[in-house]
Amino acid sequence: MNKSIFPNLFTGSNLAFGVIGITLSAQGETTYAAICVLLSLLADGLDGRVARALGVSGPFGRELDSLADVVGFGVAPAYMLYVKELYGLGWYAYVPLLAFAVLGAFRLARFNIMTEEVHGYFQGLPIPAAGCLAATYVLCGVMVPQIVLMVSMICVGILMVSEVKYPDFKGHSSLCIQKIAIGIVGLLVVLGLICDYHAWAVLLFAGYVLFGLINSALNLVIRK
Repeated sequence: MNKSIFPNLFTGSNLAFGVIGITLSAQGETTYAAICVLLSLLADGLDGRVARALGVSGPFGRELDSLADVVGFGVAPAYMLYVKELYGLGWYAYVPLLAFAVLGAFRLARFNIMTEEVHGYFQGLPIPAAGCLAATYVLCGVMVPQIVLMVSMICVGILMVSEVKYPDFKGHSSLCIQKIAIGIVGLLVVLGLICDYHAWAVLLFAGYVLFGLINSALNLVIRK
């Protein structure tokens, strides 16, 4: 029996949850669609670990993983946000929808051709973090003005294809972590929790997004 079927089952589950999430959003069930995004994260986290444990990591699994990610963390979350808060706003509501999903696909394509370079960090916001930011936004019941949501979706899309560096939490990394960046983000998250402790999950992912920006900015200033 080909052992590669086991990690591929998890990758397929990632893709399946993405498809189910899209259909649930189409039915107006955005809360369940958000849960599907988190289930995609679980499946995505397991496929690589299972592949490495069985010694069956390879290019096929990597390509399949990217195809699943673009659906589970790109298309599904973007469409979920569109249905929940942007539907009916006209053609310009497609701009954030497409920015989030299409730039997420570009991010994955770039990641695939950079896999030979081991940096110990992510260049650009990882698409699972972007998708889970959207999912926790829905699940925590956070509400922002529509224009803020639209701009945020576009900015997240741009961050995914940017050169902003994000920690991968896999141990040794060449990324210089500034303690002041940790402090600033920690303070912002605490202030957010004071304002609304129900939003703790979305604040964690928002903090990760902000950390990459603040840490990269500080590294640029220090370097100069």
